Amino acid sequence: MRVLVVNPVGHGKWDEVDKRMYKSFASEGTDVEVMSLPKGPTSVETAEAYAEVEPLVVSLVEEKHGEFDAVIVNCFLDPGVAKLRRALRKVVVGPGEASLSLARNLSSRLAVITVGSSEETLSLIWERVKSLGFEKLVLSVRGIPLGVVDLDKNREETLRHVVKEAEVTVSEGAEVVVLGCTGLVGMAREASSAISVPVIDPVWASLKVAEILTTVVVR
Repeated sequence: MRVLVVNPVGHGKWDEVDKRMYKSFASEGTDVEVMSLPKGPTSVETAEAYAEVEPLVVSLVEEKHGEFDAVIVNCFLDPGVAKLRRALRKVVVGPGEASLSLARNLSSRLAVITVGSSEETLSLIWERVKSLGFEKLVLSVRGIPLGVVDLDKNREETLRHVVKEAEVTVSEGAEVVVLGCTGLVGMAREASSAISVPVIDPVWASLKVAEILTTVVVR
């Protein structure tokens, strides 16, 4: 199967790294292609940026999806996913929905660790949680004090922040932690070892959901 991953940003800075990470999770026979928008914001951390990228994501996918069996919009807020599902007769996956859906199979006491600690950023995550119907399962949404563009500057520092916030959620009763940003890809295993509860990687979750669903969807 072929999977198109769309980074909803106006640059290709993360495309190659994301492709390597997605391929590291891929099953045999799964091919992954990553592309970004021809224009758009640097990251999606505000309501304004979300509103900007949603139609751009839809337009790009409608243009490029023909050669692919599934599409993943590589952002925890899942911009454009609902609209693309209505428009296309194929699997369209959002990391936020995929992560929370899989986490629910492990526990009904979840927490989300995301990027950025501003009220607007956390509110966007909560809005996505509520739109998916998970508000009674998610005990808290906490953000680390780094923006998306800063995550890869010092991986060890980023991981320390993730573990610190995750430890707080576990102390509050969370039994599964969901990483609420695809920029935190690759940190789930180490974070889980540190806090002794399952941690869901949104990139892994979205790819696995895509692989499963393509077996039952007829194009």
